[in-house]
Amino acid sequence: MVQAFIFAVTIFLGWIIFDGIKHKKIIKENVFAGLITGVTAGFFWYILFIIF
Repeated sequence: MVQAFIFAVTIFLGWIIFDGIKHKKIIKENVFAGLITGVTAGFFWYILFIIF
């Protein structure tokens, strides 16, 4: 569970940093997109951890 959480936070922060560099500013929509992506990635990481 901790691995999935760390993975989700890493994806979220990477998404925010990438968008910040790409657009030269942080937009609310990009933060929400990063949050959704991070949560989704963490969820699937957890599912894969349970299966294997």
